[in-house]
Amino acid sequence: MMKKLFLYMLMLLIGVTTSACSSDSDTVPEPPVEEEEGGSTGTAGSFKVNIIVGNSTITATMEDNGAARDFMSRLPLEVTLEDYNNGTEKIFYPEPALSLDDTPRGCAPVPGDITIYEPWGNVAIFCREWSESGSLIKIGHIDGDGINALIGTDDVRVRFERP
Repeated sequence: MMKKLFLYMLMLLIGVTTSACSSDSDTVPEPPVEEEEGGSTGTAGSFKVNIIVGNSTITATMEDNGAARDFMSRLPLEVTLEDYNNGTEKIFYPEPALSLDDTPRGCAPVPGDITIYEPWGNVAIFCREWSESGSLIKIGHIDGDGINALIGTDDVRVRFERP
């Protein structure tokens, strides 16, 4: 019984050793991760943007859709975010309106979501949770607790720029 166990272990060891030394010629190499236009972080489908609020910089991750790409193409962009609905969201109206091509509709926003309200064409950054709407288009989300820099009922001057 011990001889069989010894032989089995020896064969297993030899098999593992020879497979570890085999050529990699039959494996498919991983494609290199290319940086997307707009300052990608290397994660497929995500784009980073800095939002300067006073002396602070917060970061947002943008969606990979037509409206977000149009937004990124306009950076740097300095705007006043106006309070809307008593601190629920901060809004501004991009001129001209952002392209909505290749952009899925519908969103139930949470604090930090960056959206477009399709009927009016305004960009809305949500400071509070809100109900699902087929008229909202998500184009990004403020990372971490960065939304805290925008919470309140005052208008806020900000600058969006590439990292």
